[in-house]
Amino acid sequence: MKKITVIFLCIISAVFTIWYMHFEAPWTDDGAISSIGLDHPALFIIWGVLTFSALTVSELQCCKKERLKIILPLIGISALGMALTLIFRFDYDIKPDYYLHCAGSLIFSVVEGAAVFLIFFFNKSKTFAAMTAIIMLSDLVFLFIFKENGLIETVPVFAGYIMLSLETLRKEKYEAAR
Repeated sequence: MKKITVIFLCIISAVFTIWYMHFEAPWTDDGAISSIGLDHPALFIIWGVLTFSALTVSELQCCKKERLKIILPLIGISALGMALTLIFRFDYDIKPDYYLHCAGSLIFSVVEGAAVFLIFFFNKSKTFAAMTAIIMLSDLVFLFIFKENGLIETVPVFAGYIMLSLETLRKEKYEAAR
């Protein structure tokens, strides 16, 4: 896939996410992506598909062919997590839906973070691998301190967009120099 397509998809997804988050204050519980999705379910599905697609095509663009056997199963598990997140409502009154939604969100977040970390690790992008680990750990700490909100959810995703786009550009530059 052409690098411009990958970067364009990340930009479109980031812009949509920012627009989507305007419905509530992102630093509040009501500003969480899933909370907004209760009032705007179709937009929530668009957000999920865009986010998953942007991260996946970026990962595939950055992943070395010999590492695909490790990354593809992670992408599959991540897809399952996103599907659970989008199919089941974030409605505490409907316990099975709520728990499946939360489980899916957790699966998606952790597995996507692991995939991004591994891609940077395998590509010898130690700075980006370290940044991914720091962002994931910081996000976990902030989740415990501030609870769920839109900023805690989107910072790791936006970091992934930025770092994977930069890695795409770096990889193209490296391959062109060969």
